[in-house]
Amino acid sequence: MTTQTSATLFLQQHNATFTTCHYDYAPQKGHIGEQAAHAIGAHPDAVFKTLAAKIDRKQPVFAVIPVNKRVNFKALAASLNGRNAKMMQPSEAHERTGFVSGGTTPFGSRQTFPVVIDHSALSHSEIWINAGAQGFLACLSPQEIQRVTNAIFENISDE
Repeated sequence: MTTQTSATLFLQQHNATFTTCHYDYAPQKGHIGEQAAHAIGAHPDAVFKTLAAKIDRKQPVFAVIPVNKRVNFKALAASLNGRNAKMMQPSEAHERTGFVSGGTTPFGSRQTFPVVIDHSALSHSEIWINAGAQGFLACLSPQEIQRVTNAIFENISDE
């Protein structure tokens, strides 16, 4: 099992306080994020996914939202003074981040992107977020994520 990834190395280098855990990654079952929440015994509101997106076709960004929500692309774009946003193609996301789909995280990416975290994270003392590999999560406070990534908190998710 993966215990050291570029994400965990990044967190260690930034003296972040975090824990990690593994779960059985089974993408064929669908609702992967909610599956992860169930596997670790956490409420889906406290488990966050990281999406690689582009604002105005050029500005890359990591959107960090609860696994049981969808990204509001207009709100994501507006958070960085853009007009529109859309998901980055998986091949481009892999090339720019080094992460495969289901393993994307704002920590330890090949290229540094701005990070926008859904404001709902602030209602939790700790959240679970991918740790750089499929089936591997890190648990840390939203404030710690903000500190190590210079993230901003905005309302960027919908039901």
